[in-house]
Amino acid sequence: MKQSLFMAGVCTCFLLGCNSEPKPETVKTDSSATQETIVYPFIPKYSLKWEPGDEKHALMVLNCLKHYVDGDMKETFADFADTVEFFGDKFHFSGSRDSLAKIFGAERADLSSVSKVFDSWITTFYPEKNDTWVTLWYTETWTDKKGKTDSLYYTDDVLIKNGKIVEYDEKQRQFPAPVVKK
Repeated sequence: MKQSLFMAGVCTCFLLGCNSEPKPETVKTDSSATQETIVYPFIPKYSLKWEPGDEKHALMVLNCLKHYVDGDMKETFADFADTVEFFGDKFHFSGSRDSLAKIFGAERADLSSVSKVFDSWITTFYPEKNDTWVTLWYTETWTDKKGKTDSLYYTDDVLIKNGKIVEYDEKQRQFPAPVVKK
């Protein structure tokens, strides 16, 4: 009797398994994030309520950097606003797009090659400020005209307003010197 019930159960499971349609997977979310109020020890400049931004803005910034790699300064700055602010390591510029293009044009002219390898990027929109930011993480490697090669790791935050780059905030990290084997 036990064998008959077991065989009947196995056959039923087999038949039900063959006739059932696949069920859509349920996406699990972290529901605790909305239930608990978190008190942070600091107040951020921007709200933490951001939304994914339009990826066309990321494409615009990436094209700007691609033109820089290619040495095309006119196209590098084509999507910058007439007045722009640029922050870099020990460098701050606030003024016309054309003046910034001259500064970077002279810098790029001293290089024989530039390459960029991207880890990732993200486009975020802050509805409370109506701001779109593109953040990029990448390594830039360059060779100057004397043949010296170097590289830096960058995290760039780029503010887009009315379809133009109005602020470019560049942060860099130097790589440790290679270990010399004796």
